[in-house]
This record gives sequence, C-alpha cells and structure tokens, in this order.
Amino acid sequence: MSDFKTIIEGIKASNNLPSGVNWNFYTSYPKYMKTISARQTYILKLISALLKNQRIQGNIRSSDHEGQFQLIEEGNDTILDRVAFNIDSLNGSFKHDEMLMTPKRLLSENPEEKAQIKKKVLVHGRIVERPQAKFKVKVDNRPVPFKPLLKHKPNSITPLNLCLETNEEGVMFYKHPYETELETFKVPDEHLKVKKAVQPESLDNTKLVEISNEDQLNMMVSELNDAKELAIDLEAHNYRTYQGFTCLMQISTRNTDYLIDTLELRDKLQVLNEIFTNPNVVKVFHGADSDIVWLQRDLGLYVINMFDTYQACKILNFVRKGLEFLLSKYCNVNADKSFQLYDWRTRPLSEDAKRYARCDTHYLLYIYDMMKKDLMAMSTKQNNYVEIVFQRSTDVCKMRYEINILNNESHMSMYKRSKKLFDLQQMFALKSLFSWRDKIARELDESPGYVLPNHMLIKISETLPKEFSGILACCSPIPPLVRQCLHEIHHIIKKAREQSFENVKKCEENLNNYQNVIKHEDIDLISLHDYSKADKTFSGILPTLLEDKDFYNYSDCNDDFIFAQDIRVFQDIIKNSKTSKSLSNIIFKRPYDSYLKTLEYKKAYNKLKKEKNTEDASNNQMEIKKTVPMDCPDKIMFNISKIKPVKEVKKESIDLTIVKEETPKPDISTKVVKSLDTPNIAEVSSKKPNFTPHNYSNTNFSKFHNQSKDVLFIAKRLQQNKNKSKKKNKPKRLQKTV
Repeated sequence: MSDFKTIIEGIKASNNLPSGVNWNFYTSYPKYMKTISARQTYILKLISALLKNQRIQGNIRSSDHEGQFQLIEEGNDTILDRVAFNIDSLNGSFKHDEMLMTPKRLLSENPEEKAQIKKKVLVHGRIVERPQAKFKVKVDNRPVPFKPLLKHKPNSITPLNLCLETNEEGVMFYKHPYETELETFKVPDEHLKVKKAVQPESLDNTKLVEISNEDQLNMMVSELNDAKELAIDLEAHNYRTYQGFTCLMQISTRNTDYLIDTLELRDKLQVLNEIFTNPNVVKVFHGADSDIVWLQRDLGLYVINMFDTYQACKILNFVRKGLEFLLSKYCNVNADKSFQLYDWRTRPLSEDAKRYARCDTHYLLYIYDMMKKDLMAMSTKQNNYVEIVFQRSTDVCKMRYEINILNNESHMSMYKRSKKLFDLQQMFALKSLFSWRDKIARELDESPGYVLPNHMLIKISETLPKEFSGILACCSPIPPLVRQCLHEIHHIIKKAREQSFENVKKCEENLNNYQNVIKHEDIDLISLHDYSKADKTFSGILPTLLEDKDFYNYSDCNDDFIFAQDIRVFQDIIKNSKTSKSLSNIIFKRPYDSYLKTLEYKKAYNKLKKEKNTEDASNNQMEIKKTVPMDCPDKIMFNISKIKPVKEVKKESIDLTIVKEETPKPDISTKVVKSLDTPNIAEVSSKKPNFTPHNYSNTNFSKFHNQSKDVLFIAKRLQQNKNKSKKKNKPKRLQKTV
C-alpha cells in the first residue's frame, strides 16, 4: 500500500511541473535547470536498470525522445505479458509448469517462500478444457437478435410471448418476457420496514452446500421456497469465449451458503425462476448490471423484486462503492481480492476459491439490513430512499441482453482511446483488421482480445509493415491465431497500402447509393411480393391473368408516346429517404403490369406511325398555288378533283385567303379576307376556276417589303428573271409561281 501511495504522489508531483510558457520562464534560471537535469539523469538510470532486468535491448540514455518512448512502451508490454503468463500458469492454463517466467530479482531467497510458490503452481498447474464443447445447446455468435431462453413463465401476469419486434430505428429485438410484471411491480410494505440486523456467523460455522447435479438442485429449490431474502452473486469467464459464460452461482440465506456449478447445470436452472420472479422474495445483489444480463444469456433466469447495494451506495453518497468497502465498513472483514482474475472454469475449485466465492454473498444480507437502516434515517415524508433503491434496482432488472453487432463505427471507440492520428491508409487497415478480428472471434468462439489485443492491432495499423516479419515484430508475445492467420493479415495491410483518396471516395459514393435505394431490415421475414406492409391504397384488388379480361380497359390508355425504357420491374423509389421502416416506399410491379405497359407502348407507336403516313399522303396529293401581293386580286387554286377530305390537321394551320372574283377596287380596306384554320372544301369546290393568271411583270413589289418572306422571295426571283431577259433581249414571259 505504501508503494502505491508513493506512485500516486510521484504522479501528482509530475503533473505539477511547469509547462508551456511557464516552462520557458523557469528554464531561464540556471539552478532550476541544474536540478531538473540531475533528476532526469537519475530517472533514466532507474529505467535503464529496469529494462536490463527485463532483458530489453537498447540504451535509453543515449536515445532521442522517440526512441526513449519506444523502449518504455516495449518494456511495459513485456512486463505485463509476463505477469499475464504467470497468472495463467498459476491458474493452470498451461501444460508445462516449469516454463513459469519470473525475473530473478523478484524471486525471494527464502526457501519457505520458494516452497509456497512451488506449491501454488502444483495445485493449479494443469490444462483447462473448453466447457463450450460440452454444452448441449451450442453457442451461437451470429449477429442476430438474442432470443430469450425462457420456456416457461412462472409468476406471470401476461403469457409468454416471444415475437420479434422492430423499434423506431429499424432494429429488430425480442421483448423482455417480464416487462409487464416489472412495470406493475410494487414493493411489499414488509420489505420497506427496518428490522433488527443480526450479524452472520463466520464462514467456518456456516453450512456449505455444493450443487452439481439435478437431484441436489431440486433439494435446494425446495429449501429456498421458505426463504424471504436471498443474496445472489455470479462468477463468469470471458477471455476464451466471444460472449462469455457463467461458471458459478452463489446463493446465501441467513443460515446456508450454496455454490451451484452452472457449467454442469446450464440447461437445468430455469426451475429457479419460481423463486427469482416471486415478488414476495427479496433478491439482494451488488452491482447487478452484469449479473442480470448473464442470467438471461446463459441460464434463462429473470429477477423481480431486487435490492442492489450498489444503487444504495450511490444514494448514500459513499466515497467508494465496491463490495470490499462495504465488507470493511459494516462487517470489519478484509476481503481477499486476489481471485478477481481467477479462471473460474477450473474444476474442481480450490478451497481458497470457494472461500472467496462465499464471501461475496455470505455477508450481503447483513449489509442489506444495515443499509436499509441508513437509508431510512435519511428518508423524509416526501422521499422514502429505501423505496427509491428498489425502483432503481427494478430498472436494472429491465435490462435485456443483446449480442454485439459490428457496424461501420465500431472501431472508432478504440481509435479515440489510443489518441493516435491516422492517415487514410492507416484508418483503412484499422477498420479492416478490426472486422477480421471480430469475424475470427465469432467463428472460433474466442474473445477479440485473445485473437489480437487492442494495442497490437493499433501498432500494426500504424506501422503498416510490408513483410511477415514486420507483423510479428509488432506483437510481443505473438498470439497463436496471429501466427496462423499471418497471410490474411498481410493481405489486409497490402490492400491498405494501395488505398488512395479517389478509391475511398468511390467506395463511399457506392455505399451512399446503396443506402439510398432501400434498407431491408426485415428481409428475412417479408417477401417483396408481400403487400401486407404496403400503403393502404394499394391493398385493394390485385388482379391476375386469370381474372376478368375487362378489368383493364385498353381504350383508356394515354395517346402520348411511351418509350420502352419506362417499363421497369419496380416503381420509382424515394432516394432521399434515409430511414425506411418497411417496404412502404417500394411497390413491386408484377410481370402482368409490365405486359400491359408494352401494349400501351405498341398501340401508341402504331397510332403515331399511321397519322404520319396519312399526313404525308395528303401533302403529296394537295397542290396549293398562292399569289401574295395584296393590291391585286390574288387567286388561290386548288386541284379540287384530287383533294380528299382530311379529318384533322394538328398543330400546323394553313392560313388561306379567298378573294371574290369581282372586286370593285383593289384597295386593302375593301377586301374581304376569310381566315380558316381548316379550309371549307364544299365552298371552294362550288367556285369554278375560270380566271386567267395574273401578269406580275408590271407589279411594284417594293411597297410590300413588310409582307411575309414568301412574298419577298417571289419578288426577288421575278426581278432576277426580268434582269436576265433584258440582257438577252428576249421577250418577257409570264412567270408562274408554284
């Protein structure tokens, strides 16, 4: 304890050293710099001696700042790895006990202490088998919603209903089986009263019962049915498994301690739900956030009416909130926490391990009585703090276990903790290695820390070694799975080195396009042909080829031209919609609908083609002769014998001027002009074409310069012909216009 205080004081003193502008000010004094340099030399000498003790090559005193930092980092990794190796050797995780690595200076020369160390190694020095291999229900590490293991629901208000649901964010989950019971739970009045606390007997004078088979379990359940208060705790293992599993359960009453082997009775313990969900029995936990989740995950157990002493510590404003502090405060017991890193998979358990496990629950009921007394002393008429602790504990019981699901931002928490600044290639390597590690851990049921520790993953992503030896150099010691999958890691790093800003930008664009199309959260449950979650307007009649032929009226089709590329399998999708709860924004277009589209397209195309042919034929048969000047009696001649009636002329309208045969004066004001969008064939055919062609040779076209382009064109052509006739001295001839 004194060494720990010395370290704390040293850290505080180092934090109080000047920095920034103050450092520049203090370094201007020679005495200050002399003292700092002397202490620096002394510290470097101590670090150098420590590195030599750990057999780390390198001279820290002659290296630059970056080299010194690397040597210190390497030394810390080596020391921590050796400590972890020694702990595993003591727990029996390795076969060869003689390979226990302990620095020579740390070994005591006292032969009695050596004998004690050797004795500990012999007790725990053996191989620990993987309990997962013996589980009747195999471990499922797939990233899917966790389905509760509950088969029977005792003490229920509503029946058991294990249906998959979807929240507002589109995440699928199973509802808490006892959600209704927890929401309607009220603390019994007898549990809110303070009773006289009776200090428990010592561990040696208390009965211990070990439960390892089904017969012993049934006897224990019959004994616990009479209890009104229970203290419960769990011991779990999570290093050599992906999700973790519960290894031991401790239950204590006022007179008896029970140790239940949850590895052997993993699928038999749901009978405890009769007691755990009984609202008239108080279940006392300390720090139940993890215990509640472990009970659901491994044993299918749920808790109602719980008192969490950790929540009571928060309300009482204790400086420390651990169970060790509560044992020393209320029971004057110094807890041995050396078994916190104990491998609880070990069977049979040592006596020391059993004693440690019993301490967690043996004194917990007495602590519960004492804390209720303190809470009641703080309570007022408005606030009953005992009831508040029960309410907060009930909120903890509402927690649901969920399997870890990897997403695109899962690696960012580790990256932020490392306080590194990575470029594009390093970030790609970090994300890819993180995904690879998670995949291997799920497949082999190992923890991600066992596959590749975080600090090694960060170092590989930062250095991006080009060769296999560089990857192994980043790992000290080398994890077994890294050596086995060395080619995969090298391929990931090689791919990361090939990354550029353009490639990443393209990948992001493709990802955004993919996300904008649609998000099928429930793709395993709903078919694209299922209209149950479509719009209500679409849930009417859904015709098929076998229905009435008159369902679709082809005469109602639009006359507009329909292009073939408009025929699609799906209707238009709203691309801007980031969230889509179901298939409400996409409607599947049946093949029959596509067939109807092709009919509309074909009909419109044939109709347009037919109209074009009729128009061309009418233009070829119609001959129009115009005379444009407005001061002369212009005539328009139609070849009436060849004209056929036209149903309709679209868009283009021909303006025709029909002038009477006899006009008294060629004045514009006296002319009668009739403009027709469509010529009256009957009226024109009644008039006989007995008039003679007009002689344009003496017509003055200059005053008609503001007329149409056709008039000017005719005038220009006539003038040219006139000039040619003058030059050749030929007689003038009448000019005909077409």
